[in-house]
Amino acid sequence: MRKIKIAASVILCASLVLNITACDSLDTVSADSSVSPVGPATSTTTMTTVDPDENAATDEKVKDMDTGGYTPSGNAGTIKIYSYYDVTVDQKGKEQCMIFESEQYGGDIEWIMTTNGYQFYEKLGTLIAADDSPDITTYEGMSMPFAVKKNMFEPIDDYFDLSDPMWADMMPYIEANIYEDKLYCVPHCTFASYALNYNRKTFADNNLTDPYELYMNGEWTWDAWRQLMVDFCNIDDNNIGFYATDTIATSFCNTTGKALIDITPDGKIYNNLNDPDITRAVDFLSELERSGVLYDNRYGSWVAPADWAPISNEILFFGMEPEWTYIAATEKMQNFPGVENDILNTVSDFAFVPFPRDPQADEYYLSQWMFGYMVVKGAKNIEGAIDFIYCNRLYQIDENIRNQVKQDHVNPEKVTYTAGKYEGRQKWEIIWDEQVYDLWQEMLKSDKFSYLIDDLNGFGEEVSAGVCKTIFDSTFGGESFAQLSQINMPIIDTALDEYR
Repeated sequence: MRKIKIAASVILCASLVLNITACDSLDTVSADSSVSPVGPATSTTTMTTVDPDENAATDEKVKDMDTGGYTPSGNAGTIKIYSYYDVTVDQKGKEQCMIFESEQYGGDIEWIMTTNGYQFYEKLGTLIAADDSPDITTYEGMSMPFAVKKNMFEPIDDYFDLSDPMWADMMPYIEANIYEDKLYCVPHCTFASYALNYNRKTFADNNLTDPYELYMNGEWTWDAWRQLMVDFCNIDDNNIGFYATDTIATSFCNTTGKALIDITPDGKIYNNLNDPDITRAVDFLSELERSGVLYDNRYGSWVAPADWAPISNEILFFGMEPEWTYIAATEKMQNFPGVENDILNTVSDFAFVPFPRDPQADEYYLSQWMFGYMVVKGAKNIEGAIDFIYCNRLYQIDENIRNQVKQDHVNPEKVTYTAGKYEGRQKWEIIWDEQVYDLWQEMLKSDKFSYLIDDLNGFGEEVSAGVCKTIFDSTFGGESFAQLSQINMPIIDTALDEYR
């Protein structure tokens, strides 16, 4: 079962994680497992329009990757990847796919598109029942133990030598994916679940202290965060301090050092909804609502990162996964249809900081999640799927690639279209601010943090929606958290009992 609190010392090799990982879609699909800031967790997939020539051939090079730690067959064949975004064109995973599709691996990828949330598993179950299983899926919130218990995935113990040093830093995460003594996922990287994204120009224009400065000075606390939002909202009645969905609110609760749903190393499951520290965090958010600094639904119930970008002068902090937000917001403001109006070779004004430190907690806790792939029950090309998993891991730890990746982010080589109507023109590429990039890496691998994984989403929608609705209705709806938690605790516990 899962190990929840993960100390920084056990992820030493996370310092090797310098690449962009495929977690959310940017080029083709933008989605979040919880999309409503005015209601319980729901599932929506938003399609975005891509210029039809965007994926035309370019002179971008495929990285050479050391295979000393694992020798691919060179004949991986076609693997069917089931996901709510296309990993082959996604800016955070396409390089790994390019390597897999090179002669080195001899692979090919067929994308089977789906939506996220509960519908992800409904459709997957239908494909399995029809003997039309994909080979591999992205690791999602309900994959463990919800979907594993429903017999949707193959155990993969026999395909990995976990004594190999390449897996050493990932062992706490690997052990978290053992269910009833079977291993179902070998994650290849971790990422920060959520962060507070912002536009640095908004802070400068309003003479507010950049939160990065507060963070670096050790002053980034709940109280400092609240004061910035209050000051911003006092400048103009139209200003908004913080946009969040229900699950982002639960991520804030994790800064207390408590998981909402906690699976201990010995397999015990705890529902911490009425824990005093969780109550204190919800009370803090509720006070922000009473102060009038939280999002007021003026732009609809779901604001995606690209939608936030042009209104980031009104919304001071945007709670969302930082890598996705940074890329999508920058792309929105720089990469326009066609190429004629693209803003090239320019660092954006966007940035992010981790959620602030709870001044009453014993450590600085940061909510984290893992990324990997799972082999589907009835997969036809398991060997190819295993090759793909190794390809993604080797990409993380290859010394030459590590040396290239930061430069790819902060000083990328210009890429030119070699075919299509834009032939000879420069393709837009995001340029990361080096300070932002370094902080992103620090959020993955720093002794500043004690990393925490919350199993809130692992037991299906009845559990996650029950917890999220309780917190949401108290924070945004003005209802009594004590009363709501008393009502919903038994319902949530009943759903958890199936796994106890």
